[in-house]
Amino acid sequence: MLSQVCKKKKTRFNGISRTSPSAILGLGFGVSMDVVPAGVRADRLSKLGDATLGHILSFLPAAEAARAAALSRRWRHIFAAVHTISFKEPKRSVRDDYSYYEGSWMDWSPSYGPPVDDTRPKPVPSQPFVNSVGAALHGRLRGGIAAAAPLRGLFVAFDAFDASDAASATAVDGWLFYAAHQAAAAELRVDLRLGHVPICARAYALHRRDDAGGADHPLPSDIEVDEEDEEDYLDLHSDPPQVCDYYAIPRSLFACAALRSLRLGGCQLDTPAAIALPSLDTLHLTRVTDRMNAAHVQRLVAGCPRLADLMLEACDVVSKLSLLDKHRIRRLALRCCHDLATVAIDSSELREFDYGGAVPGPSFLTLHGPRRVVSCTLNFCGEDREELARLMDFLGLFAGVIKLNLKSARLGAGIGHNILSSKLDFPALRNLELTGMLPEDDVATVSAVTRILQRTPSLQTLSLFLLPEPEDRDRECHDEESLRAAHKLRYNQYMTLPIPDCDDIPCLREQMRDINLVHYQGSMAQRMLAMLLLRKAPVLNEVYCEFARGPLFIQTKLMEEIKGWVLNKTANMMFF
Repeated sequence: MLSQVCKKKKTRFNGISRTSPSAILGLGFGVSMDVVPAGVRADRLSKLGDATLGHILSFLPAAEAARAAALSRRWRHIFAAVHTISFKEPKRSVRDDYSYYEGSWMDWSPSYGPPVDDTRPKPVPSQPFVNSVGAALHGRLRGGIAAAAPLRGLFVAFDAFDASDAASATAVDGWLFYAAHQAAAAELRVDLRLGHVPICARAYALHRRDDAGGADHPLPSDIEVDEEDEEDYLDLHSDPPQVCDYYAIPRSLFACAALRSLRLGGCQLDTPAAIALPSLDTLHLTRVTDRMNAAHVQRLVAGCPRLADLMLEACDVVSKLSLLDKHRIRRLALRCCHDLATVAIDSSELREFDYGGAVPGPSFLTLHGPRRVVSCTLNFCGEDREELARLMDFLGLFAGVIKLNLKSARLGAGIGHNILSSKLDFPALRNLELTGMLPEDDVATVSAVTRILQRTPSLQTLSLFLLPEPEDRDRECHDEESLRAAHKLRYNQYMTLPIPDCDDIPCLREQMRDINLVHYQGSMAQRMLAMLLLRKAPVLNEVYCEFARGPLFIQTKLMEEIKGWVLNKTANMMFF
């Protein structure tokens, strides 16, 4: 008798059949925990309408959504009701990226290479992925019972794409044509990323004090080689060759009235003379090129009267950008567009601004109308004193923001070099995020942070993201013991920390509620800064500290030290 009851509980639990789609998808919809009689088969999920089931599956990757057809006959044609198709190509292994043949470039000595055979065709690794996307789009048309649901989203991300392959380029043309003709009214979102490469090749120009820069991959000092061998060594350790051809977006896409969001990456623009995108409100362009006429990006922007969110990343073809006339941009992001010289924008509706690159000149950004920006993100690459001297004028454009995210090579963007004018204040700033490196004995950076805090009387939340210092380029870990010893944590209980000399900081004394320390390593400068902040914040409510990777006993020592610095002992402290 007991075995029969256990058998029933195993097959009938939570009111759902073990083989039902509700059990497979893990959805019970609040069914009672009581045991259901053996003759009743409750599958409430399959009783929902096709449109509802298609909407649920639209939140899954297309490959996972298509597998639902195997659940039961009820689910066989549900894929036709899926309104969003999303695919992401898995990242390839390093060996595949370096090799066109069965052997890898790494298998050859620095002085030699694989035999050159230009007649042998290169493989197209993305072809299976291309076939999968095409099969998913055609699968929506084979519903059998009813017409396919209008398409709301097409999201395709390649790890690498060879535009010189005619079959792949033709397939992408077909996807975009299908999306434009099967789109829902004013609801189509297209996201096409052709390749996964770094946005910008410029690195943060912060070297170790014993590092004068040099080559990206210097040879060991105890090895003497001639110039030819050194060039071969550097070529061997350089990045794999990237495909130079770009896929050209078909002109028909720029006449799709239902297009609401367009995100393109690694493509080439060839816009028609007349662009009709009346519903487009989001436009993101990453590594978009234009070999014929650099005005195509400006023409595309001008053809979107409802545009509210514009982002340009690594678009070197853009040298001038005008967002005046009828544009009401609410969010503008300009990242690593190093050839962009001037930007003019109607700032009456602008609420978010995001910039990445070198410190721009005074004529770079012109704001027309009232300044109502509430959130600003500035990511400066480089550490040139001449560039940082222009930082004050650029920061002055966003003195009224509520949230400021400042990222640079050195924490505080070098403001400790006396470039911050006493006239520049941020009276409305509530949330400040500073990202950068804080080297071992960099007392000047500690002064930079305190100088910023003295200009923010209303600051309530301070977040410090402490980037690790550059590694020694000739350092290699060959065994597990060396790898575990290569941590970033430091702690010296016998070191006497000097007390930073700074004036009164009103926001710490009256307003500061939250302090976040991310990737805290325990260097002398970091401990000085943490001690200064925590000892001068009597109204602090929460302290969050995330340590860098390292031994637990060092993390425990640093945690106890931080707890001793907190002035308000009732504050909530979290350590990770």
